[in-house]
This record gives sequence, C-alpha cells and structure tokens, in this order.
Amino acid sequence: MIHAALLVWFAAAAPAQVSSTVSLSNGVQMQITTKLGTPTGQQAVTVEMVRASGDSFYRVFWDQNKLAVFAYELGIHLDPSGDRLRVTAKPAETEFAARFPNADGGKPTPTLSSEQQLGAITSGQSVDLPLFELQGMGTSVVDTIRLRMDNNPAAASGRMRLSGLKVYINRTLVPGAAPSAVSGKFTMIYIPGRGGYFFSTEAVAEKPFSKAGTIDRNRMLFDIDNESYEAVSSAPILANPDSGELWVYHDPAYKPSGNWTQNLRSGAPAKSADLDFFVAASDSLSWWLSQ
Repeated sequence: MIHAALLVWFAAAAPAQVSSTVSLSNGVQMQITTKLGTPTGQQAVTVEMVRASGDSFYRVFWDQNKLAVFAYELGIHLDPSGDRLRVTAKPAETEFAARFPNADGGKPTPTLSSEQQLGAITSGQSVDLPLFELQGMGTSVVDTIRLRMDNNPAAASGRMRLSGLKVYINRTLVPGAAPSAVSGKFTMIYIPGRGGYFFSTEAVAEKPFSKAGTIDRNRMLFDIDNESYEAVSSAPILANPDSGELWVYHDPAYKPSGNWTQNLRSGAPAKSADLDFFVAASDSLSWWLSQ
C-alpha cells in the first residue's frame, strides 16, 4: 500500500492547513487543501489520501496513536466537456473497513452521515466540504477542492518540472508531446503500449524504484529493460541544483484509471483503450498507484 501521509503538528499560534496537488499535461490542475481551524497544540493528526477507484480517493485522518478519527471517500469526475469537475463525498463504509481493518481499534471509523453531491466547479473555483470537529482541541476540519485549467501552469512548487516534454526511446521519438507544464515531488509519463514510468529524485521505499539515470538541466537520461530513454523538457527540470540523480519505477502493465488523462483539445473523451501519451505530477504516488 502506498501511504501518502502528511503529518501536521497543530500549532496554537495560527490556523493550520495542508495541501496536496496534482497536475496533468492536458492542463488540469487540482488541489485539495485541509483547513484545521485553530488547534490548541494538544493533538497530532496525519492526513492520508489513498486511491479507492479510478476517480475516487479515501481521505483518512489519523491521530498520534495511529487510530482513524475520521474517513470518507472523495469522488472527482472530470466532465466530458473537460472544463469542470464534478465532486462527490461518500461515507467510508464496507469497502473502506475491508481495506483498513482495525482502523479505529475495532470500532466503526467516524465518517459522513450520507452521500453529498457537491456539484460542479470550473477553473478558478473551489468547493468547501466541512468534515468534523475535535471537541476541546480547537480543531474544525474542512477540505477545499480547487480546479485550475491552464495550458501553461506556473508549476512554481515541487521538486521536478516537466514542460513540453518529448520522449525518445533508443533515439526514436515517441508519438505525442506534453503541451503544458507539470510540477511535483513525483512525475510520471504514460506511453500507450508501454505502461507508466514514475520518477523521483530520491529512493522510494514503497515501490521498486531503481537509480536508473540522471537529470541534466532539461534532460532526463535513463536505461530501463535494456532500452535507452531520453526525455527532453523545454525548460530546466530542477531548480537548484540543475542536475541530479534520477530514480525510476516502470510498470509496463499500468493503465490510467478514470478519464482525467483525456486529451481535452480533441473534443471527445478518450476511451480506456486509446488513451494518449501524457505527463503528470503530484505530491504523492497514491494519485496513480493504489498498492
């Protein structure tokens, strides 16, 4: 299981929050921000997001004793028009309990009382989802989902940035290119017929990443399965320093779930069998990999 956990030590001085962002080369960028209210400093909470299905994720809130204080399933569906997200929040029930047995020490994990249709949001808009309070702790938890559609996102944060990426395998150009920039701690490339390639600048414990190459300014050079790869970006990949090690995990059987990766410029949704070459980035591997 990939655990994409963000540990937040509550501070009494100011309201606390933590964010997770995913960006795709088709221009979709989504951010989920958890606002924690004004904690008293007596509690520690871990916010974990794990893929549940193709278009949904479990949002799990753990305390310092590794017990779940709350959980729910967040469904995020890209509208066929490609210009809005439809957001649904569901209770975490039977399937969640099977996935996380004993999450709350044998008791049912607190969750939403019913399914909530949060409606559609377009670029630049956000929707708030009030979740729970911890009595006496000053903690009032709200998740905010924000959408941004941009052909050239700034990609100001994150360790790696891939812009206008072109990929060569054994010096032969792979059909397709990434028109928009993506940025995050982890980046990935999907090539139809070859699966997914996941990248990091450091070792990753949860998956068999190998130190397969290097980053040199605007190029990633690596060897996988006795083939040589060169991925060329239109801008430097790293901010400082401009060169470094490249860790790679290749899953030849990987196929994207949901419709997030459709080419929004084509005017029609892509089918799972003919998804385009695409590039993506995120703060955690759980955006793409469930186990």
